[in-house]
Amino acid sequence: RFYEIVTPIADETQAVSIDEALLDVTECVSRDYNGDPRILAEHIRSLVFQETRCTVSIGIGPSILLARVATKKAKPDGICSLDIRSFLQLDLDIRDLPGAGYAVEESLAAHGIKSVADIRAHDLQRLQAICGEKTALTLHNFSKGIDARRLESDKLRQMFGAEIGWGVRFSSQEEADDFIARLSKEVCGAMAAAERAGSLVTLKIKKRREGYGKPGKFLGHGVCDSFSKSADLPQMTSNPEKIADACVRLLRQMDIDPLDIRSVGIQVQKLNSPGSSGAAGDIGTILANGSKVVSEGRGKEKAKVAFHDLPTASQLDASVLDELPESIRQELLLYYQQQGKTSSEASSSAKIYSAKPSS
Repeated sequence: RFYEIVTPIADETQAVSIDEALLDVTECVSRDYNGDPRILAEHIRSLVFQETRCTVSIGIGPSILLARVATKKAKPDGICSLDIRSFLQLDLDIRDLPGAGYAVEESLAAHGIKSVADIRAHDLQRLQAICGEKTALTLHNFSKGIDARRLESDKLRQMFGAEIGWGVRFSSQEEADDFIARLSKEVCGAMAAAERAGSLVTLKIKKRREGYGKPGKFLGHGVCDSFSKSADLPQMTSNPEKIADACVRLLRQMDIDPLDIRSVGIQVQKLNSPGSSGAAGDIGTILANGSKVVSEGRGKEKAKVAFHDLPTASQLDASVLDELPESIRQELLLYYQQQGKTSSEASSSAKIYSAKPSS
């Protein structure tokens, strides 16, 4: 229901998880909300609460990074807006950065790097020696508020999952197993609705950390240690019983006392589309899902073709164009002829929302 509410409002939507989405709202804010994204944020929060009785935390920023960090600051039930200047003034832990997990945090801490400010203070070469070229470059840029990623609304979903970290208290192993079975049904229900199946399952557990007392939020997970374990399934499936069985086995392997569990998450990856004969997510799939009709001559029409964020005609690289399959190359050329694109066109900057129900 969350996605049914937010998707019609946004210019573009990228699914992050079952309860989190990235929204490009540049045009609708300018058109319908007097250029003030906070007005739209309050509108979204009101709509979701009316329909679901769930509160929503919304982060606003000019990039995916800033929007997601702002969402963390907006929890448990608020709105936060960040630009690069305000981002650089925050006191952030390394794991506040998207994609920075426990292993990265430990590696950096072993070299005296314990915060985002510490990352910012080190040169790229030093970071690369610690955590590798790709990860270091991402952390180096993120620490300075730099994120050039764009929303991928046309990207085929690569993971289905759900994670619950509030109200999780078990008194026995049977209760934990039953909870996993019910969470598996939620995940598999979303997979079945999308006609997808997967062959890799991951169980994510937060375990209460000894000596930290009660959590600050009533029935929250509090200070925890995070654990995850994955298993390959013998075949593609969206069967909740098979997913649950695999997760229960993973929980046994973790050997965690169920009384200490404070959060449970299930992810299913290595997805395909059951019954699909084509490769998901290739250029042909993307082009075939659009709304522009291209003529083939003699009054015939081809399949509808979408062109997403194309450069202007003057920006085209002829060598790249020549490498395309002939049918796609001809479609692109015809598209430019029909649209009359010129190098004087400019794209507007995007305001990115990260919206996440918080209860």
